Amino acid sequence: MKSKSLVVIFGLALSVAGGAATSPAFADTGFNATIAGQPNYSPLVNLAQSSTLKVDVVNLPANVGLYVLNCKVPDNPRSAPTLCDSSTAALAYLPADAAPKASVSIPIRVNAEFLGTNPNPSTVATPIGPVDCRVNTGNPRSTTCAVYVLGAGRESANPAYMRVYPTVFSPVSPNRASDAATVVVSDKVVKLKDQMQLKLDVVSPMKVSMKSGLVPNLTADNCAVTNSTIKALKDSGTCNVTISTTGGKNFRPTVTTRVFRLTR
Repeated sequence: MKSKSLVVIFGLALSVAGGAATSPAFADTGFNATIAGQPNYSPLVNLAQSSTLKVDVVNLPANVGLYVLNCKVPDNPRSAPTLCDSSTAALAYLPADAAPKASVSIPIRVNAEFLGTNPNPSTVATPIGPVDCRVNTGNPRSTTCAVYVLGAGRESANPAYMRVYPTVFSPVSPNRASDAATVVVSDKVVKLKDQMQLKLDVVSPMKVSMKSGLVPNLTADNCAVTNSTIKALKDSGTCNVTISTTGGKNFRPTVTTRVFRLTR
C-alpha cells in the first residue's frame, strides 16, 4: 500500500465530513461497517493494550476498497490525522474487487500506545511521535484516539464509506518495566552508540529481540530492513533503524535506534 493513496483518503474524506468541501451526491448502496459489533461513532470500550478486532463490512459495491487505521484524533476533528499506527497488523486494507461483496471481514490490531507516523505524504518532514490513547482529553465526549474506516481510491471523497470508532482502553499499571532491544548483525551485537559499517547492496543477517519478548516494529532510512536482514541502499552517509514496540501489560512502549555507516 502506498502512502499516496492515504493522503487522498484523509484529505478528501475528512474535509467532506467536516463540511470543508463539497461532494457530489452518492446513491445509498446499503453499505455498512461495524467493528466488534459496534456501529459508526460508537466507542470501542474496555480494550486491552493490544486488541485484534474484527471489521465486518456488508454490501460493499464492486470496485470499492477500504482502509482501516488507528490514529490520534487531531485537535481539530475535521482535519486529517497526522499520527497513525503503522506497526504490524495495525493498518488494514481491503482491496477493491470487480464483484460486489455481500459481506466480508478483515482484522485490525488496535494498540493503546504506538509510535505515530503521518500517513499523508509531504515534501516536508512528517511528524513522528509516541501516542498514548489513554490520555484524558478533558472532554467526556471525546477520546484521544479513534479507528477510521475510509474508502480507497476514487471513493476516498465519498462520505458514505467513512466510519469513526472512538477507542477506550483498560488501565495498566503505572509501574511497568522499561524494555530493551538487542540487535545482532552478522553475529555481532550492535549497541546504541555503535556505527557498524554496511556495504551497498550487501544483505546481512539481522536479529532484533526485545527483553519483553514483544515483537518489534522496524523502519529505516537509506537501507532496507526485514525481520531477519538489513541491506544498505546507498554507498555513503548513514542508515538509521528505528525499533519500536507498542508495549504490553508488564512493559512500557519502547522507541530506540541503531545507526549504521554506509560504504561502497
